[in-house]
Amino acid sequence: MTRWTCLLLLLSIALSGVLAKDVTKFCKCTCGQNSTIIELTRFALEHLPHASKPIDVGTLMPNVCMNCTRLLCGIAEPQLCEGAAVDEEIVPLCFQRDSLQDELIVVGFLLLVGGLLAWATIRDRVKPVVERVWNQYYVAH
Repeated sequence: MTRWTCLLLLLSIALSGVLAKDVTKFCKCTCGQNSTIIELTRFALEHLPHASKPIDVGTLMPNVCMNCTRLLCGIAEPQLCEGAAVDEEIVPLCFQRDSLQDELIVVGFLLLVGGLLAWATIRDRVKPVVERVWNQYYVAH
């Protein structure tokens, strides 16, 4: 590998580490056929539109997924089990979206593959031009 390639590789690794952010976690509450998704951020939990009572965000667990409980689902969506069978229980499920770091890796891979395909397409047309310029400026002098 050339020095520039190594430098570019190290820069991209460092940049992806710096730009990586916390992922947003969600709580999916299901009761029978009904389900709802609650964003597990302090702001979202303080401003729940259908909450039966306000949620004290000071009592939230540090591990965000531990806050995804039947109690939270029952407070956030009191009518969740409306129309469900009597024996249906609320089933909470914590999940997360992809992080910015994952997106950067995918976009970087796609750009790399696209660049390689573009180079493979125009390589035969560019090669004579590069050789002519090389011979004109570097070999003649």
